[in-house]
Amino acid sequence: MKSKWMYVILATFFAVFFLYSCTSPTQNNGSNNETTNNEATNSDVTIVIDRSGANRNATLVLAQDGLEGTWKELTGTNGTYKFTVNNEQGVYSIAAVDEITNGSQIRLFHGTLAEAKTVNIPFAPVEVDYATLTINIPNYPGAKVGVFFLNNHVYDYLDDNGSVPINISKGEGELVIFVYDENMDFQLTKIYLNRDFTLQSSKTLEISGTALENSSQIEGEDVVYGWILDKTIVPAHAAYEKVKIPQDKIKDTDMYEAYHHYFRDYLSVYWTKITKDVPVTIPEGVKTLTPATTTISATGVENDLLPKITFSPYQSEISGYGAKYYKLFVNYNCYITITSGYLAQLSDNIYTFPNITLDNWKNEYNPSDNYVVYSLDICLSPNTIDEINSLKVESERVIFNTWLGGV
Repeated sequence: MKSKWMYVILATFFAVFFLYSCTSPTQNNGSNNETTNNEATNSDVTIVIDRSGANRNATLVLAQDGLEGTWKELTGTNGTYKFTVNNEQGVYSIAAVDEITNGSQIRLFHGTLAEAKTVNIPFAPVEVDYATLTINIPNYPGAKVGVFFLNNHVYDYLDDNGSVPINISKGEGELVIFVYDENMDFQLTKIYLNRDFTLQSSKTLEISGTALENSSQIEGEDVVYGWILDKTIVPAHAAYEKVKIPQDKIKDTDMYEAYHHYFRDYLSVYWTKITKDVPVTIPEGVKTLTPATTTISATGVENDLLPKITFSPYQSEISGYGAKYYKLFVNYNCYITITSGYLAQLSDNIYTFPNITLDNWKNEYNPSDNYVVYSLDICLSPNTIDEINSLKVESERVIFNTWLGGV
């Protein structure tokens, strides 16, 4: 029973982490097929460090060209790094580390240019990334509020004076506030939308009753809807609402994130679709996925006792959806993403954690020889990873998490 509850807790955490990790802060709002960069070449990879919408350099970012190339340390600006891939097959790897008070966060991405030229690496924000926004809505004392800014979402309650301080990431973008009236059983009744909001230091925001919009519902069952408003995301998995973007505030670039989620037998499934038209229907096969317990067929160690993992490539159960990447959760602080294209380049589908010998790569960044793989995420989609990350209109995916319990 303890392991079952641990799975539920971790799977809830993964819902936040994995959905954000696949959303690039350099999104193009669906106007093109892929994220673009005027200075990039066809062989350039852009790496973006994302801290819930705040972009700041990591402790260390490394890149490898090909399967056997020399690892090189990259220099970033405001959380953005660039790397040119010369390998004929377009194979590359990224390793990123962020040291925090209680340890290090480790992220590895192994892919090909054909799949992804933009890699979004999420790290947890820390105090320096935040500022305090004090929200005053005097017409709704005691109301519950949901605050959404960049990739932040925070829920709290207004005090008897209609005020509450919220810590959110610094930046510029759309600010959305949902107001849940306590006099109406905390139903979502009002919406505040500021299209040009800046937060670089602590400040106070006064919101009058006339600045609030009425909410209107999207019809349909089994699907909830988030909003994508340029840099700000109102995630469906957090708001869990079926609310329309206010008609008098909507822009041509605005989109919805349709979302369906369920738990079953140590399997957690998240389906999303980026759309401008609502409601939507869920593709056949999404609700009948089974755990991918045989995708990792063996684990061991190699080299300096580094993890060695054998894969059995997953065969999609959903028509038109192919396996795009595999994400491993190792030792509670390390996430390893391996694309299908990269896996196909490996001998016998055997992945070995890279043996990085650069001076700034500390031994503590390597998983221990008694490492544990707690879970496996598989992303299925009819789209490329770049199309998914750039939030291309009509792109869709299933991310399903199989709890392995420590293989």
